[in-house]
Amino acid sequence: MRYKTIFLAAVLCALSCTKKPEAKIKAAAVNKDTLNQEVYEGEYEGYESEEINLKQLDFPKSGKNAEAFVLEPCEIKMKAEGFLNDDTLKDIVIVLQNKYNNTDDRAVLVLLQQRSGEYKLQDISWEALRDGDFNDSEEISIDNEKKLHIMLQNVGPAGSRETVYKYVNNELVLVKIETFYAGAGSHLSSQYDLVSGKVDHEVTNTLHDSMPSEHQIKSFKLKTAPLFVRDNPEEILEKLPYAEW
Repeated sequence: MRYKTIFLAAVLCALSCTKKPEAKIKAAAVNKDTLNQEVYEGEYEGYESEEINLKQLDFPKSGKNAEAFVLEPCEIKMKAEGFLNDDTLKDIVIVLQNKYNNTDDRAVLVLLQQRSGEYKLQDISWEALRDGDFNDSEEISIDNEKKLHIMLQNVGPAGSRETVYKYVNNELVLVKIETFYAGAGSHLSSQYDLVSGKVDHEVTNTLHDSMPSEHQIKSFKLKTAPLFVRDNPEEILEKLPYAEW
């Protein structure tokens, strides 16, 4: 009888030991999702948070250099240096894109250098490159006349476009647009002077060896001056006189 009692006690002890791991497993299932399903701690370890778009960013008002304005997840796509306003301090223009999402809107930042050596975020545009996501080549530059040039080039019917901006009364104004399109048997080059309200369409016939061309001069009037911070150049072009070709 004494041996049976000892054997029974050993069995009960073994059973109690095997139940402890189950209790630990159940204790781990403490979090629940919106579907009331058990989610174990560590199951979503490494899960990335919601993607951030560039328009959600709060860019600093000033910084020591261009890199001070490159917030995560931005990277500099293009950069130009030169003189944009009336002082003798060199300014910077940068194009920022989302390094994790190439379909995100791109930002063009105008950074004016101050006498302290820092840069002030003077203007930011989400429109200047809105239609420039799939170009063969892109370039920005500042010329000797303190004008900002944004060039988008494509081979074939997609065409090319150059926009020119200049500060007028402390506002960066779109003053000129140049476009070029190549079609079957001809190509079209257009120069829109948005200040004078004149456009010169040059239509060239490429079917003849001499490649004769004709100029179509037309006038137009804009209700308001198109601004860097507000207006999409493609929408401006839709309002201007077309060429007959």
